Amino acid sequence: MRLPPRSPTLPGQTRADWRAQAPRLLLGALLLTTGLCLSGGALDRTWSLALQQSLGGWPTAWSLLTWSALGICSLLWVTCLSDGEPRRVAALLVAMVLGGLVVHAIKRTLQVDRPLAVFGPDHPVFQVIGEHLRKGSMPSGHTTTAFTVAGLMTLSLRGRAHRDGMAHPRFQRFVGLAVGTAWWLLAGLQGLSRVVVGAHWPSDVAAGAGLGLILAPLVWQLGVTQRLAQSLTRAAVRPWVGGALPVLAVLLCLLDLGTPLPVAWSAAVVGLGLLGAWRWGRIPPGASAPNTLS
Repeated sequence: MRLPPRSPTLPGQTRADWRAQAPRLLLGALLLTTGLCLSGGALDRTWSLALQQSLGGWPTAWSLLTWSALGICSLLWVTCLSDGEPRRVAALLVAMVLGGLVVHAIKRTLQVDRPLAVFGPDHPVFQVIGEHLRKGSMPSGHTTTAFTVAGLMTLSLRGRAHRDGMAHPRFQRFVGLAVGTAWWLLAGLQGLSRVVVGAHWPSDVAAGAGLGLILAPLVWQLGVTQRLAQSLTRAAVRPWVGGALPVLAVLLCLLDLGTPLPVAWSAAVVGLGLLGAWRWGRIPPGASAPNTLS
């Protein structure tokens, strides 16, 4: 008797080649360990002041970079860019829960003072741009989010190339490399901004980057991530996701983080939310089918 053909597997649902992820995981572990070892040392103070002195001349740019690494901001623009790849959204939601638990557990355990509590408000070089925070420095939650996002975006690019089953033309490979590099560069600048705005030590940023590098490939493979991604492909769910994006954008613009958000930037954020609402509001053919994570 001939068996019926098996239903197609969700694209990207198969286990990742962990050997291919080993360099990323090892680098993450190295950064996390290095950050923990350097925390509270003289190098932290020296590098913090050096970075502030050399890069602190662009307060608005650094403020926007640190603002863009907020969890709610990352969720907004990742969702707006991922109407065709809802697994990114699902993975980020799971990562925000798990990563938040880990980050806050470390903060409460180590109780590292932030730079403002060490240098004081009257230091001739040190300055604070934005919120004046004094406790819970190690690790940097913003940096964890930034590197988790970069990891998820690059994993989805790699997964899509793998699912194609064929060699990409040179131009497509170049574009993929350029996009991946841009994501990592953005994450690095977002982490650096946490030092420049006076919120974190360099060791906090290193540890946060390490956590993000480890977290991204782990949550990408979790079954709960894949099931949530399936739910987001349903035609009945997509308009609700789209409708929430402009609301999220407005709430984000209303957050008071100690520095005013430029009007043009606020308009761009609301426009991004509206664009995301339009993209998610479209119902692609077969959106509720179980094999449409493309």
